[in-house]
Amino acid sequence: MKKFLAEPLLHFLLIGALLFVLFEVLRSPGDISDKRIVITQSDVEALQANFARTWQRPPTMEELPRLIEEKVRGEIAYREAVAMGLDVNDAYVKQRMKAKLEFMLEDISTLDQPTDQELADYLAQHPEKFRRESQVSFVQVYLGEQPSEQEVARVLAQLTEAGADAELGTYGKSIMLPLAVPASPLSVVDRRFGSGFTAQLESFPVGQWQGPVVSSYGYHLVQVNGRVAAMDPPLEAVRREVTRELVAERIKTVKETTYAGLREQYEVVIETDEGQGQ
Repeated sequence: MKKFLAEPLLHFLLIGALLFVLFEVLRSPGDISDKRIVITQSDVEALQANFARTWQRPPTMEELPRLIEEKVRGEIAYREAVAMGLDVNDAYVKQRMKAKLEFMLEDISTLDQPTDQELADYLAQHPEKFRRESQVSFVQVYLGEQPSEQEVARVLAQLTEAGADAELGTYGKSIMLPLAVPASPLSVVDRRFGSGFTAQLESFPVGQWQGPVVSSYGYHLVQVNGRVAAMDPPLEAVRREVTRELVAERIKTVKETTYAGLREQYEVVIETDEGQGQ
C-alpha cells in the first residue's frame, strides 16, 4: 500500500483532481461558460501563415494538428482563467486590454485615407513641420586641438595652391570625421561637428579654403562647395510625411474624444490619507 501511495503517477492524478475541484470552486456561481470551441478554416490558415513566417516553410501534416491543439489548449486555458476570475485586478491583463482597445481605435481612425485636399490643407496649416532646412556641402582638414598659427597658415597655403588636385588625406591630422561632407542639413552637421560649427561657415565664399573653424574636436580648415537654401516643399515632395502626421493626429483625436466620452460615464473616487476626492 505504501509503495502504491508513493507512485508519481498517483500524485499527478491527485493533483489533477484537486485542480479540477479548484476550478469548479473558484468559478463564478452564475457563470455558464460556452463549452464549444470552433476552429475555423481562417484560424487554420492563420496558424499556417504564422508558422511559415517563423520557420520559412509550411507546417507538415504531422505539425499542423499540434498547432491546432495548442490553439485549443490556449482557448481552454483562457476561458477557465476568466471563469476563475484570474483576470480581475491583474495589471498586465488591464494593460493588454487597454492596448487592444487603442489598437481598435487606431484601425477605426485609418479606415478613410486623407484626401489630397485634406493633405494640402494640413501642409498649409503646419508648414514648419515639413520645411526643408538649409543645407551645406564642404570638405575639411583637421588640424588638431591646438595648432600653431604657423601650422594653420602653412596648411592653408598648401591647400590653396593644390586647389582641386589636393589629396585631403595627406594634410593635417587623422580623425574619425569625414573629409568630404555631401549636402546635409545644418542641424545634422552641427550634431556631428559640434554646436555652432555651421554658423562659422555662413560667410565663407564657395570654392575657397577658409579657417580655422572650431569644432568639438579642435580646429579645421574648410572649403564650402555648395549651399541649398531652406524651402517649403510642395505636397508631392512630402506626401508621405504629411500623411503620417495627419493620420497620427486623427488617431490622437479619436482616442482623446473616445476616452472623454467614456470618462463621463464613470464616477471616479480617489482615496487619499486626507480623505476622499473625485
